[in-house]
Amino acid sequence: MKLLNTINRIATLWVVAMLVMISGLRAESPENESAEQVVITLQNTLIQAMQQGQETGYSGRLKLLTPIIEQTHDLAAIIRSVLGTHWAKLDSDQQQAITRAFQANSIATYADRFNQYDGEQFKIIEQTQLPRGRILVRSQLIRSDGSPVNFDYVMHEASGSWRIINIVVDGVSDLALKRAEYSAVLQKDGITALIDMLEQKTSRIEQNQS
Repeated sequence: MKLLNTINRIATLWVVAMLVMISGLRAESPENESAEQVVITLQNTLIQAMQQGQETGYSGRLKLLTPIIEQTHDLAAIIRSVLGTHWAKLDSDQQQAITRAFQANSIATYADRFNQYDGEQFKIIEQTQLPRGRILVRSQLIRSDGSPVNFDYVMHEASGSWRIINIVVDGVSDLALKRAEYSAVLQKDGITALIDMLEQKTSRIEQNQS
């Protein structure tokens, strides 16, 4: 009887140990997979927008891309990072206004640039861990002639999901470019001028589609 109890306890401990081990593996792998999957979701939709670009037009591409950009990017975090110390100086209404203008311009820019298809394909290269719990997903856009364009996505976790917070294209950081551009406008003319600039950029994109 004692031997049977001992065997049962050992078996129970073994099952518990296996469950803990499996649980641990599941806790790690979804993070690695989901960060990459966010990028794949974005890139597949970009290819779709390019393939359908001339048929659906700008409005069709905008409709297709809007929910995907919102799903894969943390646009609110990006604009806060771009503005840096300027963000804390804004009141709530100004923060909301610049966030809306930035989101609209970001999505419009995607719909404008990814507008036609010539056999391009995205390819994931690798995924690496970054400091502060971030992940870098490296990929390439392979043109029809075989030449690559490097697209590196910096990801962070927000509300349990991985989101893009910066894109580095052939070594050039989009975040750094925006910081330089936006900071110059803020220092010279203030937040209202920056909001106007973004809204005007979006309007020009829309006007150029007609």
